[in-house]
Amino acid sequence: MLTKKDYENAITVQDACNLSGVVNSFNEVLARIWEEARSRIWEEARSVGKGTTDVNQHPISKLYADKIADLARVRDFDSFSAAYEECKRRSK
Repeated sequence: MLTKKDYENAITVQDACNLSGVVNSFNEVLARIWEEARSRIWEEARSVGKGTTDVNQHPISKLYADKIADLARVRDFDSFSAAYEECKRRSK
């Protein structure tokens, strides 16, 4: 179950400078977001089509994802595209 502290941490993490710490913290809270969404969704909201999208677009998910993008300096398509192409090249 999500707590007030989970929401506070999503705000606090906006001042973070360590990507691995942000990702680890996000991983911990994401499990609780998913559990909360799953219990609510599968038992009560299946008829409205909620699922993974509900978790992906949760306010906490949005704050963590934005901070990760900020720390990785992926704020535009060109930056993303260059990183994507480099990963493709190195994966061969």
